[in-house]
Amino acid sequence: MELQALPVAPRPTQRPVQLVLVRANGPLFYSLAAASILEATMPLAADRLLHFFASDRTLATWVTSEWLPRKRERARNLRAYVESTWPEYDWMGGAEQFRAAASAGGGLHQPTAAHEALARCVATAQSGIFYRSLARWADDARLRELARVMALEEAESFAQFRGLYDRRLRVQGFGCTAAWTTALSCVRAARDSQVPRAFHAISAHCAPHVPFPVLDYSEFLVRMGSVIERHGNLGTPERVLFRTWKGRPRVRLPEAAPPQVTTFRPVLGRAA
Repeated sequence: MELQALPVAPRPTQRPVQLVLVRANGPLFYSLAAASILEATMPLAADRLLHFFASDRTLATWVTSEWLPRKRERARNLRAYVESTWPEYDWMGGAEQFRAAASAGGGLHQPTAAHEALARCVATAQSGIFYRSLARWADDARLRELARVMALEEAESFAQFRGLYDRRLRVQGFGCTAAWTTALSCVRAARDSQVPRAFHAISAHCAPHVPFPVLDYSEFLVRMGSVIERHGNLGTPERVLFRTWKGRPRVRLPEAAPPQVTTFRPVLGRAA
């Protein structure tokens, strides 16, 4: 009698136990949801870059053909991960609320090309720190790989923006005091305006049955600060930037109750 091999069931890409750990990680949820929203706003940053540096054809080509497409792809990947892992969260609702709040509140508009180049350096350095930490901290191997690639991309982008800033610095005579003030204002704007707006919008669009402890913004900063200190492998300039994040946030946002939902979408059953 001929023996036939039994069919081997495909291994799940993510085991239920691992999924439980990922879904229960509140700081991970808030940080990924915020990153996905903020990355989705990068076309506005591209517009500002092209406004200041349209005459630099090499830079303009890089922004439109490399930097912005990567940012858009990253936003799509992060959104897909958040929506598939935490279906209790209404991503579109959170993104729309964030955009409305950002439009009403305005943003940090840099007065000169040198200021804009430095602001982009600071923003790229901060996101690079986050993705590098995420690549070492996350329980999900797929997420770690996504974050590793994003961290590498940010390192490449930082080199571009640093070169741009150095060129503008020579032209405009941007002094050390002005540079330091601008860098600190960029970090504080992220800590006190951009990220809390995203955090508030996210909290307002989480269903009542979320699988993680709900955090307030100050607690979120403390929890993620510990993660970055442990996993960020910070250099000296990065530690200077990060020190500002450890200060008390100067933000006042109204508390919003999450929307009530009548359906419950099980997740673990699909992952088994």
